[in-house]
Amino acid sequence: MPARTRRVVFGRINRRNPEQETFEMRSFAEDMAALAESHLTTHIERSTGGRPGRRWVGADMTVTPGGDFLTGVLGYSEQQQQVTFDDEAFSWMKAEVADSDAASEQTIAPFAIDLRDDHRWVAFATTARLQAQSFRNGFERVLNEAVSKLGLMPTAWEVDLVTSTALIYEWLRENPLVHKLTRTLKFTNPGKDLDEDRRQMRALAANRKTEEFKAAYGKTLDIGSPEFQSKLEGTETGDLEVVMHARGTHGVRDVKFNTRESVDGSNVEDFGTNLQHGIDVVLAALREYVASKEGPEQPELA
Repeated sequence: MPARTRRVVFGRINRRNPEQETFEMRSFAEDMAALAESHLTTHIERSTGGRPGRRWVGADMTVTPGGDFLTGVLGYSEQQQQVTFDDEAFSWMKAEVADSDAASEQTIAPFAIDLRDDHRWVAFATTARLQAQSFRNGFERVLNEAVSKLGLMPTAWEVDLVTSTALIYEWLRENPLVHKLTRTLKFTNPGKDLDEDRRQMRALAANRKTEEFKAAYGKTLDIGSPEFQSKLEGTETGDLEVVMHARGTHGVRDVKFNTRESVDGSNVEDFGTNLQHGIDVVLAALREYVASKEGPEQPELA
């Protein structure tokens, strides 16, 4: 019987200035230390559409020896009713009902962050109820709640999931007949490196720029051109989201690739309910991911 595994997903924390102005920042490690020590990393998510309210908390944050990484646990509790079966009467109808605000092993997950300014990578485990986008949203909310209360600048922190160029090129090799490319560009972190796109964004006070490239009817985009490949730069740092559509094979009319759905991740050993072991496992996965980023550059699309 194969060993059980858990999924670890990778992302990057970007501190972006809402006003798109260049600014001098404290180190990322200093800011994260202030957030960890504040115990303000909480966020109340109100109930909507019949879903109970949630209380998100980022806790147990500890800097590793050497100061390069921070580990912790993110989770949420829910407002719900606990029903205790009445064994004496053998009845659900006579069961005791009590309100509670509780979490479970499915709503709590460990994470690790690379504190170095030019890295800022984050890794986190997922559960059936705490998938990548849900974790990202919750973590972003607790960080920004504390940032706001502490009065830190910049005030907008984003937790961006990342997609390696190698993953995109693998998809392109299998689906070369791309007929549409949509890219959404975000402002850089920390906002000092301004290309023409971002100069336009700053002039318009915009924090997103979306553009679409569509081939003529029955034609395809030239995915081997330097211009096309340059349009993919930024997915590895969370500064770009890409959606591509290609004509498939064997009668498949349309195949879609979305960086929001195809993100970097790895499978690790299942740590069950042992969160301390989970922190160790996630930190090890992050160290391995960082090492891969520092290795040889990925080959270009053939």
